[in-house]
Amino acid sequence: MDTRIQTADAGTAAKLASTREHCAPTEGAQLDRYMIVPHGYGEGASGQIWVADFNGPEPAPDVQSGAAVTSELRYWLRVEPADGAAATLARESIRRDVPIVFDRSAPGIAFTLVNLALLPGVHYRLSLWGLHDPSLALAHAECRGRPRTLEDGFNVWYGTCFYGDVDGGALSQAVEALPVAYRPQVSFLGGDQVYLDTAFSNTGWGASVIRGFSSRNFSPLGFRSRSKIRRKLNAVFTTEYLRNWRRGLRTKLQQGFHYFLAGDHEFWNDFPNPPGFLPALWSRKVRDTWQRCARELFDAYQLPSGACSSQFDVADALKFFVLDTRLQRARGQDANFTDPQTFAAATTWLRELDRPGVLVLPAPLLTRWQFRDGRLLKSLRVKLGLGDHSLADTGQYQDLVRAIRDCPQDLLILAGDVHFSRLARFDLGGKQVVEVVSSPLACLPSAVAGADQTLAVFPDRPTDHIRAEVEYLRAGSAIGDGGKRAANSCNNNFVTLRFEPGTVDGDVRVQILCWNITGCDAQQAPSVDWEMQDLVLHKRSAAKSETVPPVAPKDPATQTEEISEPC
Repeated sequence: MDTRIQTADAGTAAKLASTREHCAPTEGAQLDRYMIVPHGYGEGASGQIWVADFNGPEPAPDVQSGAAVTSELRYWLRVEPADGAAATLARESIRRDVPIVFDRSAPGIAFTLVNLALLPGVHYRLSLWGLHDPSLALAHAECRGRPRTLEDGFNVWYGTCFYGDVDGGALSQAVEALPVAYRPQVSFLGGDQVYLDTAFSNTGWGASVIRGFSSRNFSPLGFRSRSKIRRKLNAVFTTEYLRNWRRGLRTKLQQGFHYFLAGDHEFWNDFPNPPGFLPALWSRKVRDTWQRCARELFDAYQLPSGACSSQFDVADALKFFVLDTRLQRARGQDANFTDPQTFAAATTWLRELDRPGVLVLPAPLLTRWQFRDGRLLKSLRVKLGLGDHSLADTGQYQDLVRAIRDCPQDLLILAGDVHFSRLARFDLGGKQVVEVVSSPLACLPSAVAGADQTLAVFPDRPTDHIRAEVEYLRAGSAIGDGGKRAANSCNNNFVTLRFEPGTVDGDVRVQILCWNITGCDAQQAPSVDWEMQDLVLHKRSAAKSETVPPVAPKDPATQTEEISEPC
């Protein structure tokens, strides 16, 4: 659905306006039923707005997933400019009412993705209304058009790993109390927005003792028909998504645009490799059905655009590339983490970067190669499904390292997944590379970790003769005040980054703050766990070091018989 800067049907809009001029969003059941999430920038000056009805009609059994959903109810998305430059606001309608049709579906949800024209830098209030009850707004959100300059600053938010069972509303409180100066225009949720494997395990006996481990781990699902497996999994998975979207993540998702990346727990631990601790998934039939059910919901909630990678620019000062390394990952050691076309787009972006850039990943670039000689026990645990494959264990990692070496501009990497926060940098190929790690938003109790600052040289996996000494600048604080477990447990956190023009033309100044979600200051805002003021990303001259032609990426089809569905 595509809309432009104009008012919808005048008669209908007038009818709606006359009844709800001063209405506030409703509370309770209606507010739980509907949701608006600004999903990301579209082409030109547009933005993608996701609108959902969580009580939407279920598709009939013979209707394929994603089919249109019919409803007699009529809905409108109200778009109202709240603030912006006077000259820009003069070009915008006082409000727009955009017809909404929930034309797509997945289990438990009907939704649509609206491509909405927006003006640069203008702050918009979004609200959903229905003709069946025009006195109440059904949902609300806000967003800001992509700016044409960094002069007023550009705020970014990054967070990963939200285990809703232990959140207790802390994330919503931290987001609501975040000082206005740090509230984001764009947020990146880097993966594990849901824990589907743990949600499944928690339906069994014994889960109250160890979260994610119970009698359900040994469920004989493989002896059931595919249709029964699908019904069982859909019941668990939809409950997990609905809880996190309607409760724990709701406040966050209503503020600004969002880009979603997949973590392994959007499927199961170390997806797509069979997990050793979850025997129910040892069956190929169960894994296939589980993957299809999980992917259907991921596409509905987190990836309605269908794009596994995204690019956008902020003015002529800063470029972003969002790269998913999980959805299309193949099984086993040295498997590709994405398809050749997406990987080629990412490496081309790196090599042709003409200004400072931000590469957004689900997991750190600075990580161990677990199959190095001498790490037999570690590699064996990973092979048996009792550990996770790192990014360095994949087949495209070395080519990604080469592309980063060849990148001619300063590069900032955002990553998560590892359940700690950290800031590190290194010099490579005549420019600096900075990696910001933030995780978790709400930690799975059995997966606590302390900040790893032991990797002294990048990359750990030998790649040509590339070698860069790593400098660790900041690390997240530990939970508690003593004991081995407390010392190895990083506080729940997220990071914000504010980008502004540097003192030298083309440079970008970055202010990075890591926020402790459960700690509050005197004003009840989340406390700052660590910060880096005035980091500068330099715009380098056109001259750059000689690059090495990239090695052609492996074809994922030749590596494994089981692979994620294409985006």
